[in-house]
Formats: sequence, structure tokens, C-alpha cells
Amino acid sequence: MASQASHSELKLHQPENFQFNSVPDSHDWLYLYDHPFADPIGPDSVPVIDLTYSKLIEKIGKACEEWGVFLITSHGIQPELLNQLGSQIHRLFALPTEVKLKVAKTEARMPGYGGVPSARFFPKFTWSEGFSITSSPREHAQKLWPDDYSSFCEVIEEYKKITRQLGCRLMHIMLLSLGLTEEEINHTAIGDSNKILTSMHLNSYPACPNPDRALGLVPHTDPGLVTILYQDGVSGLQVLRHKDGNGPARWVTVPFIPGTLVVNMGDLMHVLSNGRFHNVLHRAVVNKTDQRLSAGQFFVPPVDVNVGPLNRLITGSQPVYKSVPWLEYWKLRETLYDESLQAIKVDGHGKEEGEESTCKPRNFGFEHHFDLDKRIGARSNRYK
Repeated sequence: MASQASHSELKLHQPENFQFNSVPDSHDWLYLYDHPFADPIGPDSVPVIDLTYSKLIEKIGKACEEWGVFLITSHGIQPELLNQLGSQIHRLFALPTEVKLKVAKTEARMPGYGGVPSARFFPKFTWSEGFSITSSPREHAQKLWPDDYSSFCEVIEEYKKITRQLGCRLMHIMLLSLGLTEEEINHTAIGDSNKILTSMHLNSYPACPNPDRALGLVPHTDPGLVTILYQDGVSGLQVLRHKDGNGPARWVTVPFIPGTLVVNMGDLMHVLSNGRFHNVLHRAVVNKTDQRLSAGQFFVPPVDVNVGPLNRLITGSQPVYKSVPWLEYWKLRETLYDESLQAIKVDGHGKEEGEESTCKPRNFGFEHHFDLDKRIGARSNRYK
């Protein structure tokens, strides 16, 4: 008898064509309205930063501390390349399901067609498809388009190369905004840009007959340093704003502005800044009429590098977080998911309001999933 696929393996790829008249129970999320939606105007306008701006260091530092996410213009990536990227992502996800499954992810091979790693933590499917690229896309592209794979590879590799340079430049500016000198930056975990590692994840969020009951991507923070996100023309990325003088905690939609890219902070940049930079909680919602496509480029340090608060930022005060190897932190994310930061907090820095204890791993087996509503609610209620 053939062995039955594990639940986590099934979560790596969901061979759906999304041709449903309504949202099936397998994709039905109940906790979408834990916080109100805010109009992205006035104080809830996501910062837009022109990279030719004369006070760039100050402006980026302010956005990292107050928002943890911002849009960039004048980034040097030509509109033609962005258009080609969007076309190639569309070409990929338009393939028949049986073709895409030729390069499906497995437990042993994470690049390829399938969902994001966090999918296995939840008992529901998201309304999305994904495709992960950790090195060259050529091996998979040859299986998808045996006679016509070169254009996909050329566009992806060119975009990855330029975006890598852009991301390293942005991280350098972020460290300058924290008061580090060039010499101090060279001695940080991310001082040598040649050692920074990147991966890419392409996303498709199909039109949904009942968008009020489906999620494209669950609320989460990114585990690495920073993420640069391309959006194809349809908004759907939402970030959670803390309760402040402008209102309660609320979901704010990051708008699509032609030619811009989205930059958001990850957990490790939050740790490096000793908590000053905001690792923004975000999610993706879907809509009834339009497919949404995006591409995230994720930046992480070398696996053997210890990541902890920068010395300059803990002079005269206690660090908020312990220093841990990046690989160890990644393993914590694999076990504790969104509670991993709490696990590396220094004693004396208590839990955020509404946050649960993270002292031990949980059993996330298919038969023992936690209550979904409570899980999503507890995560976002920390910001009330």
C-alpha cells in the first residue's frame, strides 16, 4: 500500500484551479475582521520614498521605526523589466495544474511550485499559489517549458541581480540611520554584501467568488532582514498599524503605485536595531474580480552568522534580544512560527500585551491544530 502523504506535504502545494462558485470549507477563513480597515490616507498613508531624496537616511530611518514598511521610487529598475517580470509570473501561473506539479515542492526540496512554508501551521488553505526560487530557476523552467524556458530565466535572473544590489544598498542606509559609521557597518552581520543570501517567491492570488471569506496570505512577519516586493497592478497587501492617537489597531492597505516597490522589515532587522525598527505584521487579501500577482525578494545573512542587537544600540542599556545564529533562529521559526522572537528575548523584557508564552514547541500535526480563530486573533490582538 502506498504511504499517505503527510499533511505538511499536502500543504506544500495545493493543486487547485480555483474554479469554484463559492469558497469551499477547506479555504474558508473566519477571522478576517479582527481589526477594522483604515483608508490609506492622511496618517495612515504608507510612506513613499524617492531614493534621490536629499534627506534619504533620515526618511528611511523614520519609516523603519514608525511603519516597518514603505514604498520606493527612483530605485533604478527600468519599467520594461518590471513589465517583463509581471508577464513571466502570469505566464507561469497560467500553466495547467498538471504542468506546474512537475516542479512541486517536497519536504526534501523546497524550491518549486507550492505554498509558503507557514502554510503547514494552519488547517485551512490560502487562496493563492506560489513558486519559490532559491538559486537559478533554470532546472524548473526547463521542465515547465522544455522548448521555451530561456525568457523566463533571463527575466528572473536579471531582476534578482538588480534587486539584490538595491536591497544591500537599502540595508546599508538603514544602518546609517541608526547612527553606525561605515567602519561599524563593515563589522556587522550584514556588512559584507557579497555574503548576503537571497531567495525569491512568486505569488498568484486568483479572483475569489467570496473574498470576505478567503485569505491570500495569513498574518505574519518575515523572518529575515528585509523583503522587497513587486506588485503587478492590483493591491492586496495589508499591514497592521498599532493602536495610536489616530485610532485602534487597524489594517491598512499598501497601495499599488505604478513603478514603485514595497520594502518591509523582517524579524532579524528588528533584532539588529534592538527593537527600534518595526517588523511589520502583514497579510494578503483577495478580491472578486482580479488576479493579483507579486514577487518577493527575501534577504538573509549567511547561515553561520550570529545575529543580535548592534553594540552601539545597547550602550548603557540591556539588549532586548539575545544574539543567535541565523540558522538557529530559522529553526525556531520552523517550530514556534510567529512566537520565535519572544523565545530569544532577554529576561526582563516581558511579553507584549496579549502575547502567549513561547517557552516550548507546539504540536502542529493535522489532528492537533490549535483553534484557528484564536490563533489569528491572538497574533494581531497584540497590537491593540
